[in-house]
Amino acid sequence: MQFMHILLNALHFHESGHETAVVLECAAPKLLIALDDGSFKLPLFDKALEHGIINHACRACSTTFSAIEAAERLGVSLDGPLHGHTNLLSFVEQGFSIIRF
Repeated sequence: MQFMHILLNALHFHESGHETAVVLECAAPKLLIALDDGSFKLPLFDKALEHGIINHACRACSTTFSAIEAAERLGVSLDGPLHGHTNLLSFVEQGFSIIRF
């Protein structure tokens, strides 16, 4: 449910004219496996991908949950400049506000 709320809010921000970027961290990349194999359907995810709102999945977390291949097949970028993890400071420096779910 957290993932659905993230997507609902991200799409709402985007549709309201705000630059929006969703980063999948911690256990969230594990959901990519279920989305990839079709065992979990979430049209909001497809819509967010279509609008370019899914910025990336954390490389280290995706590796931990064996979600690298699922991310690649879904077209979700992987990033990890901070010892394999996402560098949130770069988002703040670009003017983003960090909202965590």
